[in-house]
Amino acid sequence: MQRVTRDAGPDHSGLADLVQTIAIITKHFPPSVAQLYAAPRTGKDGVREWWTELEGQPRLYRELNADQQASLLNVYEQRQDAIRQLAAELEQRGLSGEAVNLRRLIGPANLDNLYSVNGQPLLVRWGEPVVAPAPAPAPPLPPVALVRRRWIWLPWFLLPLLALLALLAALWFGWPYLLRWFEGTPEPAKPFACIKNPTVQPPELSVVLDTSGSMRLSVNATLDDEEWFFENQDNPAPDLVRLKRIIQGPIRMDVAKQSLTQMVNDLHPAIDMRIVTFDGCRTPVDHGVFNLAQRPALIQGIQGLVADDGTALSASLDMAARSMNGRDRDGVIVMFVDGADGCGQNVCEVAQRIAREQPRLKVNLINISNNSLADCIADSTGGQVYSAKDAAQLAVALEAASQDVSSKATCD
Repeated sequence: MQRVTRDAGPDHSGLADLVQTIAIITKHFPPSVAQLYAAPRTGKDGVREWWTELEGQPRLYRELNADQQASLLNVYEQRQDAIRQLAAELEQRGLSGEAVNLRRLIGPANLDNLYSVNGQPLLVRWGEPVVAPAPAPAPPLPPVALVRRRWIWLPWFLLPLLALLALLAALWFGWPYLLRWFEGTPEPAKPFACIKNPTVQPPELSVVLDTSGSMRLSVNATLDDEEWFFENQDNPAPDLVRLKRIIQGPIRMDVAKQSLTQMVNDLHPAIDMRIVTFDGCRTPVDHGVFNLAQRPALIQGIQGLVADDGTALSASLDMAARSMNGRDRDGVIVMFVDGADGCGQNVCEVAQRIAREQPRLKVNLINISNNSLADCIADSTGGQVYSAKDAAQLAVALEAASQDVSSKATCD
């Protein structure tokens, strides 16, 4: 994490509100959206500082050229749209307090506080209101001369002629529509828009994506290769040839990102998707639920994920399942995994509990490393295990793994 700037004077009041807003954003958004806002901290000398997890040299908006400025503002507006949509969704859920906090962020950026970090927008001092410049006074209007209307009286025998002309004009301009009506020709296709039927609950869908350190390895690496790699990663000199083979492409994480992105693009419009990722052996990260309009933000977040640390397979499965119904509503969890739980928990016991308590919740497993260490998850919940070693195979596996949910979705 790096410090971007600090305020000129002592810290202001309201730091707790800013921190709470950051927590709301982090809870519901992937890092690509949440990192738009710098994190406020109070320095040792009592002055507020602004920090970010983005890596790279921060550059003020006014230091960029015209093309860079336009590109930065375009990304900023995309982030704003995602926040605007989430605020509306939170309002519908009854979370008006969180919605109010988010709406305070919506608006044009103060360009004096906008930075670019490797092309990504970063806003500091975002808790301060943006003061719009006062509009210039309007010039006085010239005097308007009053024009007295004069009525034109037509002879009575011209009225039928005017009516006939009006009818002929209506037939001329409306003939294509009349012809379509008489011949039963369908209207031209309109752009597709999915309106969910409020009386029908579509199945729930969650994706658990393994972001452990082993996802940095090749899809062709074996279990023995993994064990050798982590034992010798600090001193790989004894077998550099093996090391090169283990880390060469296609890399598991890259294959997973590519295919998961394709899955999002192909997903039925009525289906919302939750995504859960690992955070080592700490509490997994629930990135929230993304609807149709939020899918661009979801794809950006997927592309920004980094593989590192431990494999909290059990905790992530448990988190995804507890966020779903699974009793009187169908649900599917699609899991990308490349091995067993590495954080001392028994994932098979978690799967068995899900089968007992949430019988309508199915877990499909995408086994990206082709070992069987986690197959019990699908076996216990009535799901399927799909093996894949490259992007093409994984895309096919994903389509099969998610078809349970899309085939039951409805759109009006």
